[in-house]
This record gives sequence, structure tokens and C-alpha cells, in this order.
Amino acid sequence: MKAQDFLAWTKATGLTTARQAYEELGASRNLVQQWYADAEAGKDVTIKRHVALAMTAIAQGLKPWDEYER
Repeated sequence: MKAQDFLAWTKATGLTTARQAYEELGASRNLVQQWYADAEAGKDVTIKRHVALAMTAIAQGLKPWDEYER
């Protein structure tokens, strides 16, 4: 993921700290802190597809699957 795309996601979601992001994504604290540091330094961020999909869901305001009534 391009650095500017990651930073745009943080801005769009309001998850401006690594702590907020790792709590929402369920990813490790150190990994998310590295993403933030790399993106802020202008480096591309290596993010797995399932995490990128979770980021999209968060940006769209979606809840986890099991939180919807069926």
C-alpha cells in the first residue's frame, strides 16, 4: 500500500494513533506502529490483503459480521 493511501485511511477513519488502529484491526501493536512510522516517512507499507479488507470495512463504517442481526 502506498504511504499516502495509508495516511488517507487514517484520516478518513479518524484513527490517528497506532493504538486506535491496532485496537480496531486486531493487529499487533508493533506492526501497526511500524506502518505508521513508515507511512509518515513516505515509505510504502506492506499490508496483507485481509487487513486491507478490514481497513476498507472500517472506513465504510461496517461492523463485524457477527454483530448484525439476521
